[in-house]
Amino acid sequence: MMIAWLFGAFAVLVAANVAVGIALLMAVVIAMAATGTDLPLAVIAQRMFAGTGSFALIAIPAFLLAGELMARGAMARRMVEFAATLVGHLRGGLAVVGVLSTMLFSGVSGSSVANTAAIGSVLVPQMRRRGYDSGFAGAVVANAGVLGSVFPPSIPMVLYGIAAGVSISSLFVAGIVPGILMVVLLIAVGYWQSVRAGYPAGERASVADIGRAFGRAFWALMTPVILVGGIVSGVLTVTEAAVATVVYALLVELLVYRELKPRDLPTVLTRAVTSTGIVMLIIATSTLFGWIMTVEQIPQAIAGFLLGLTSTVWVQLLLINILLLVIGTFLDVAPGIIIAVPILVPLAEALGIDPVHFGVVVVVNLLIGLVTPPVAPTLVVGASIAKVSLDVITAASWRFFAALLLSLALITYVPGLSTWLPGLLG
Repeated sequence: MMIAWLFGAFAVLVAANVAVGIALLMAVVIAMAATGTDLPLAVIAQRMFAGTGSFALIAIPAFLLAGELMARGAMARRMVEFAATLVGHLRGGLAVVGVLSTMLFSGVSGSSVANTAAIGSVLVPQMRRRGYDSGFAGAVVANAGVLGSVFPPSIPMVLYGIAAGVSISSLFVAGIVPGILMVVLLIAVGYWQSVRAGYPAGERASVADIGRAFGRAFWALMTPVILVGGIVSGVLTVTEAAVATVVYALLVELLVYRELKPRDLPTVLTRAVTSTGIVMLIIATSTLFGWIMTVEQIPQAIAGFLLGLTSTVWVQLLLINILLLVIGTFLDVAPGIIIAVPILVPLAEALGIDPVHFGVVVVVNLLIGLVTPPVAPTLVVGASIAKVSLDVITAASWRFFAALLLSLALITYVPGLSTWLPGLLG
């Protein structure tokens, strides 16, 4: 009965367009009242507070603030300009630029939606002026935006590490090779579609032009190097690296590029605080939702059911992928991780799956939900920037979506893609 009331109430509330964080909280209250659960209501507040009490979660507002600083200033634009000098001469090169720029900016924001907004606002107007279809332009940045949470720093990796008790640093490093695989496949699709549509090629940049663009983007490009290098070397924890990124971004934008003015800081801080409030509310209510499931032993029941279907590992992984893809279609990444991890990690342990590899599989699965309607936040952002309807951008995205699914299959069934680099770096 608890399962039926929890998920039934949540589904009805989401269908009624109630915000996910509020829907999770209300679903728990409704389920407790309907089943006569003998727990004081004060427990709800206590569990929500406990869900946001981890020191590692401080990294989330810091990464969000760093992303806002760089998006508002010059760093995002200079990354796009540098990528354009490398591949802009190809036919449909701006589509390739979109994927590469997103990969570069991924080492800053840790957020897929922030990536889509930052790169899309710079690139999509250029693509439209060059004759690209608006739906295709929006689809490029929306699907490439998924990369924002695969490469380090990654807010979903932070959440998974906390929920599953796995090293966040190992998860960060584990996402690099799968991220590169996704970049290659997305570029292949973007280039192929551009050639078929006859989109124009730009002028080839000279070596001097590339050098100048690299010089202008140097301080922006150093951000992920400093961040990842600090974490991998053990000099910085994830939280310290996040705060260091904020300080670095602020100094570069104010003192080096000087396009971010002190008068812009209140707007930047307001946007970062608003984003943090939304994310932390979702984390708090998702933790409560997951806790009530654990009390009622729902994860054990679901894991037992899945184990009873088959003992074959590859089939179990297929079932897990299908389940996560469905969850990602209706839930944002943060609540999806916090709710799914208590259910699936015991199952992964029983199957002998490496926890770091499994973390990458879970995160990539749920990230694909960012481009899967009806929720699809990066598609919504891409459609808004490209000034097209959600139907148009969804129709333009299906080949990119197929590339993401192929990436997921390879990441799932070739564990070395996730475990090789963490093992190499110790």
